Amino acid sequence: MTFNIDIEYKKIKSFNPIDDIFDSYDTAINFIYNGKSFFEYFSPIKKDSEMARFIVHSEWDSSAFTQHLKNAKFPLFSIVLDINIGLKQIQLYETFVMTHDAYQTEFVFYKDEEGIHIFFHLKYEGLWYDGNKIIFSRQIPNKSSFVVNTNEFIDSLDDFINQLKEYLSISHPEVFNDLLVQRSFGFDERFNDFFTKNKRRNIISE
Repeated sequence: MTFNIDIEYKKIKSFNPIDDIFDSYDTAINFIYNGKSFFEYFSPIKKDSEMARFIVHSEWDSSAFTQHLKNAKFPLFSIVLDINIGLKQIQLYETFVMTHDAYQTEFVFYKDEEGIHIFFHLKYEGLWYDGNKIIFSRQIPNKSSFVVNTNEFIDSLDDFINQLKEYLSISHPEVFNDLLVQRSFGFDERFNDFFTKNKRRNIISE
């Protein structure tokens, strides 16, 4: 397999009981395809560049797209839930968004005959990184520079979920006592049925 998901969950040393596990345990996530990192060519926007006009001046220092990025970060079990209840089932010509309400960025995945197109989007600003460069568009771009074979993509998702499940079962078995963790891994059948019947809409934050 030439594609894999790089999620640094082993850096989390302990899982303590908390109110909402989906808001916690920020974890770095990246995609590697044919030895190339998705963020390999990410170059932050500079104040003298053409793209600078798309970032609100007062938000410049805090904008993700003005920083040097080697990965994205989202809560671990939010990632797991997004993979299990949506991304693994992505259909032809469907778009799926991986994000968190409190975060300014999101991964956007689009499936066509070529494969899975991956984008990194700065919410509400119309700025997209496509695996090669940052572009401006009010809608999802037609094509990403980072397109993954669909079968390899889905297989890698399954491998990641199985590896994480095994790691947690051995190193942190207590985490499976949390109902939200059970739901993120698909252990709650009623929860699964709810999402099957009421599939959430994936709305890109324009």
